[in-house]
Amino acid sequence: TQLPLNAIQSMELITGAANAEYGDKTSLVVNAVTRSGLGSQPHGSLLAQYGSFGTAGEESTFEIGSAKVGNFLSANMLRSGRFLDTPEFRPYHAAGNDYTLFDRFDYQPGGANAFHLNLFQARNWFQVPDTFDQLWSGQDQRQKVVTLDVAPSFQHTFNSRTLLSLNPYWRQDQVAYYPSSNPLADNPATISQDRRLANWGVRSDVSYVQGRHNLKVGVQLSQTRLRESFGMGIT
Repeated sequence: TQLPLNAIQSMELITGAANAEYGDKTSLVVNAVTRSGLGSQPHGSLLAQYGSFGTAGEESTFEIGSAKVGNFLSANMLRSGRFLDTPEFRPYHAAGNDYTLFDRFDYQPGGANAFHLNLFQARNWFQVPDTFDQLWSGQDQRQKVVTLDVAPSFQHTFNSRTLLSLNPYWRQDQVAYYPSSNPLADNPATISQDRRLANWGVRSDVSYVQGRHNLKVGVQLSQTRLRESFGMGIT
C-alpha cells in the first residue's frame, strides 16, 4: 500500500548519515514531493494494461487549478491471477487485487501563506498461494491490507530568508489474515491475525538563510499505537 508513483513530482534520496531532522531514521530516507494542481489547466491521463495470468490494471490522474487553488487526483487499480510468487510452477489459489486513491488539495491565498492537504487510501486483498497438496485439502487462506492517511500542511514566509513549516499527520495500517472457513482444511496449521498500526504526530520547523549559512530549528512529536491479535492451531 505504498504511495502511487504517478502521484510523485520529485524525490530526494538521502543515504549514509542523515541530517538531524531525520534523526529517528536508521537507513535510507526518501524525501518525496507530491504533484500539485496549482496553476494547471484541467487535464488528466489514463493508462490501461492487460497481461498474462489475467493481469489487468489502470493508472489515471486528473489535475485542475488556478494561481490560488489547485487539486490533483490519482486513482490506480491492479488485478492479477498470480498476485504473489507461487510454490508450484502453475499458480494455484493466487488471485489478488489492489487499488490506491491519492488526492492533494492546495490553497495559496497570497504570497506569504500556503495550505495543502494530502489524502491517501489504499487496499490490497489476495489469496495465499497453495501447494498442490493444500489445493486438494481445500485450503483457502487470504490476507487484506488497508491504509488510510491524512496529512495537512501550512507554510508561512516571513521574508526572503525565513520560512515556517507546520505538518501534522495521521496514518493507520490494518492487516487481516483469514484462515479457511473449515480450519481442518488448513495444512499444516490454521492461522489468523488482526494487526492495526496507527501513527500520528506533528513536525514543525523554521528555516533561515543568510548568505552562505543555513539554519533550521524544529520539533517533532509523534506517537505510535500498535494492536495485534493472533491465532494458530496445528492441524
